[in-house]
Amino acid sequence: MTPVPLELPLRPSEASQLGNLILDQAERKPLTGEVRNRIAARGAVLRLETITPYFGSLERDPVHPSAYYLAVDGAQGEPLLLYLALATAPTSSIFYKPLLIGRTRRANGPEMVINAVPFGPSDRENLAKFAAQVNTAFLPRPQGSRTAIAVGSLQPQAGLPAAFAAFRAILKRTGKNLAATCVPPGAVAAADVYYAGLWAAIRAGWREGYSACARIDAAAEPLPPFSSFSIDAARDQPFTPEEVDLAGTMYEFSPDEIMRLTRRFGGGLKATGQLHETIRQSRSALKASRTFDLELALDGTDHFTTPKELLFCLHWLRARGHAAQLVAPNLGSADEPAGNFEELAAVARHYQCTLSIRGRAGYGPDVLERIARATAGRVHYTVAGELADRPGYIDFVAEHLVG
Repeated sequence: MTPVPLELPLRPSEASQLGNLILDQAERKPLTGEVRNRIAARGAVLRLETITPYFGSLERDPVHPSAYYLAVDGAQGEPLLLYLALATAPTSSIFYKPLLIGRTRRANGPEMVINAVPFGPSDRENLAKFAAQVNTAFLPRPQGSRTAIAVGSLQPQAGLPAAFAAFRAILKRTGKNLAATCVPPGAVAAADVYYAGLWAAIRAGWREGYSACARIDAAAEPLPPFSSFSIDAARDQPFTPEEVDLAGTMYEFSPDEIMRLTRRFGGGLKATGQLHETIRQSRSALKASRTFDLELALDGTDHFTTPKELLFCLHWLRARGHAAQLVAPNLGSADEPAGNFEELAAVARHYQCTLSIRGRAGYGPDVLERIARATAGRVHYTVAGELADRPGYIDFVAEHLVG
């Protein structure tokens, strides 16, 4: 091993042990979950004092088959990404100016080179490069028809790794993927939540897919590529009734009702459609995936959402090419959703839309099971703020939503 400065964040000899283990077990074979688990089992017996490896993150370089990436923590808890490669493979073309950890001769093979780059939640460029160029399975994706528990931690760097650990346990127990993240109400920046979620997913080896939702009121600032955008339609703006077309709906609306609903929701719905189109165009310009979920947020209104109001809003958006994939009605502030909840769920299903519910501390087992029955296993349940950081709470919700 060549001499190295003392300020290295980990011992080169320990990095060399990891590199030898990975090359011995992963070379010349597909890098599968079984291989990662085998490496993790053998790595557990290594006496590592300055490295905490996250073996689920292990990936092969997309260009050089004898080069690997592994997320680790250094001696002081510094999040790093190791690049372990045979000396015959060039330095990573994805991450520039890496820190050289060491070079060592393998017992039964050629020389190995180990580099490292910073890889924490604040190292956004490195996280984005890894997800975009090494394995896109770590990027958030639309929720589709599955049930999800969206976790919005006020301390995302601590709360989201814990959430993915809970999602892993739920997946093993039930076979169902409930993974989702969201931006909680409060002072947490949307970008901080996005990159903390991406970082947590990579370190957890979460390739099964998860959705990531941000609530927005305007498109003044570019947002990271969340997979779902929640737009508040509870705005009081003027709107003309001539733009409303409810033909073919399963409800009958009198002219007076149409006028009242138009006055109440028209401006917000029109703004929602405009913002939806703006997001489409901005993602296209950034060459990001055009596929994302639109969540219509009605929970900012000052009264319970009625089935007719929900139908009016969903029909309006769909008729104008802005169909919502999720909708969050106002269910009230009590420890029980509004009495018309089952009918709201039926309206959402009619429009192939997932009901989005903001979880409350008072929602007990009976309420959660009622939600599961009414939504027929298609719900987006948000656990945000203090609830997101409560130990065991995600498992409690999952137990009563999916069993």
